[in-house]
Amino acid sequence: MQIQAFAEDIRFRQPLVIAGRVLPGQSVLCIEVRHGRHVAHAEAAGVFYRGECGPRMRQEVEAIGERLPNDLLGAWREVQKMPPGGARNALDWALWQLVAAERGEPAYRMAFLQAVKPRMTMVTLGVDEPHRMAQAALAYPMAKALKLKLDGSAADAERVAAVRLERPDVRLSVDANEGWTMPHLEWMMAALLANQVELIEQPLPATDDDALKGCGCRIPLAADESLQTIDDLERVAQMYQVVNIKLDKCGGLSAALTLAHEARQRGLQVMIGCMGGRSRAILPAFIAAQWADLVDLDAPLLMASDTAPSATYADGLIAFEDAAFMPLADEQPASVSALLSPVRHAEA
Repeated sequence: MQIQAFAEDIRFRQPLVIAGRVLPGQSVLCIEVRHGRHVAHAEAAGVFYRGECGPRMRQEVEAIGERLPNDLLGAWREVQKMPPGGARNALDWALWQLVAAERGEPAYRMAFLQAVKPRMTMVTLGVDEPHRMAQAALAYPMAKALKLKLDGSAADAERVAAVRLERPDVRLSVDANEGWTMPHLEWMMAALLANQVELIEQPLPATDDDALKGCGCRIPLAADESLQTIDDLERVAQMYQVVNIKLDKCGGLSAALTLAHEARQRGLQVMIGCMGGRSRAILPAFIAAQWADLVDLDAPLLMASDTAPSATYADGLIAFEDAAFMPLADEQPASVSALLSPVRHAEA
């Protein structure tokens, strides 16, 4: 097994503004894994608020790459011992592809799917002045569901109302990215209900969300930053009705499928989201999204560049061609000595 890993700096089409942060782009991990005649590619954005970035994730791949066994099942077992994060996510997905290639089938078949179907996805609008968010909503006429980033300021109610006025046709949710307080949540409730908002994502800091216990919120609450891995599930289930599962947070498709199953066992709805990245980064999440109640896989729409095969977005749906789930045949296997490449930075 040969692994090449590098970091790449990619840009958003426009800086993405969320509560407390402006994100001009992302430093992502890209890997290529060769095994026999097959080559798998994966990309991971990592979890920026946990300090993950492309070079750091590449170092994690380098550290484990030298001791991975050649057999794919053994390699997968070693990868599952890694700390949850982007590096584990990328390696997990590469191994899914390689096992599927050995079986001669697309990777989604390993998740007991006969096919993958288009899914309705949210499209994210970053924090901005109310009229600009309304204009941004009009820039996505294909969207059937919009997610509004809000920052805890007095303008939040105006932002929701402005978008709803221009887009009476869409499903609306809001995402505070830990930027609200309990008084702000209570103050916002009238505006959210008046504008048919269906979901409130991570209103309070993860360290403060005990305040949500028994709050009787009339709109479902979704845990994002509060739900990193399966270890958080019991606590989250006491305060939230929806869990936003992201493969970079929990450590890959394998972990995400287990987490989704356990969440349903507790009566929670499942949302499949992403930390960003291009089409290659959200391919495994699209498999998990086949069973989700809610899907938020719009990241390629927000990026200045994309990978191929690319996700397609039409009529509010995200879709991938079947070919995207098959690794390439390697006609000229790389030298065993080329285990890892140096970090490469490239701005898209």
